[in-house]
Amino acid sequence: MERKITPVEARSGVVKGRILSILLLSSVGAVAALGLAWLFLIPR
Repeated sequence: MERKITPVEARSGVVKGRILSILLLSSVGAVAALGLAWLFLIPR
């Protein structure tokens, strides 16, 4: 028998997924920004 999920539980899962995706995207963006800064700012 499956347990019923309340709307509050479903919403918390959506919010958690959104927060994780935002964290992941911001981490990728930070790494990309660091890479670009390294490319342009390190003297050759």
